[in-house]
Amino acid sequence: MSLFSPAVFWIAMLLSLSVSLLGIAPSSGHQVALLTTTTVAVGDMSVPVEIADEPAERAQGLGDRDGLASGTGMLFVFPEPGPRSFWMKGMRFCLDLVWIEGGIVQGSTPNVCPMKVLTDAELPAYRSPVPVSYVLEVPAGWADANGFGAGTPVGNLPPLSAS
Repeated sequence: MSLFSPAVFWIAMLLSLSVSLLGIAPSSGHQVALLTTTTVAVGDMSVPVEIADEPAERAQGLGDRDGLASGTGMLFVFPEPGPRSFWMKGMRFCLDLVWIEGGIVQGSTPNVCPMKVLTDAELPAYRSPVPVSYVLEVPAGWADANGFGAGTPVGNLPPLSAS
């Protein structure tokens, strides 16, 4: 009797497909935890996202990955609106930060790229223009390419995080 049954094979294939569709691209030697996923609506576009709603998930973000597939993102979910500050620690690729509150894009910080620095203190911080509960990270240039800026509606947002 084989330890690798057809059911296990298909489950592994589906997980692999899900990982590749969401653009999870771990670097060699690093494990990437599979996060909960959903699809949010930004303007008239559906965007598959991983949800980072726990403190450890928010701290790790997309760090130590090699990329993010076009048309996908990571949605950071916080317990309540607040001033948000992000940095590019451990990042290997550029992205756009989209600041969301009240189901509306409040602004974006486009084309944020990793920097070669000696210490964490040298990394710049990118701050939300207003207090927000959600931050969407998408591939660099995505917001401009799709015409999404302040005032763009965002739907199907998950509930605010408990932590």
